[in-house]
Amino acid sequence: MRSAAGEGRERLLEALFDEFGESGPSPSLSMRQVAERLGVHHTLLTYHFGSRPSLLGAVLSEARRRDNLAIAATGSELGFAPLCRAIWDFYSDAAHEDRTRAFFHLAGLAVYEHNAYQSFVTGLDDLVHTLEAAARRDGHTATEARQQSIIAVSCLRGLLLQRLLTPDAEVDDAAERFLGSLPTSGP
Repeated sequence: MRSAAGEGRERLLEALFDEFGESGPSPSLSMRQVAERLGVHHTLLTYHFGSRPSLLGAVLSEARRRDNLAIAATGSELGFAPLCRAIWDFYSDAAHEDRTRAFFHLAGLAVYEHNAYQSFVTGLDDLVHTLEAAARRDGHTATEARQQSIIAVSCLRGLLLQRLLTPDAEVDDAAERFLGSLPTSGP
């Protein structure tokens, strides 16, 4: 059973998605400006999210959770390499570019204000855990699966960042080369 506060937070998250999309409000908007757009008092946002960084982190964390569910729905039994492909295909789709930009913006802010974005940072390993499970299904040891997953997520995020900064075919070709180099099964 959820508390009234938890239900209120969920309703606010839905309202944030409805108003601002899955990328959330611009980091340049104040809590008061966000509240005005939602038609609520800014103290309500402060009560449920604490601060602007926490609000932004909550929105992107929820978007990332939804993304992970959509990716997992492509097949919970996918092996490591096909799952990496599904992740790349999902996030490199132009429809997700704004959210990818918001992710990197927030990640950059978290580098400087780690504690302010703690809830966002805490969820960054979700994709690693998803890939780790796929690598284990492929027969890799726990250590191999963890390391392989960290490397893959780091490479995919790096490629996505490079694609945002210099969108050309060379980045997509590099992504194809990386994805093609992944092992299709365990040892």
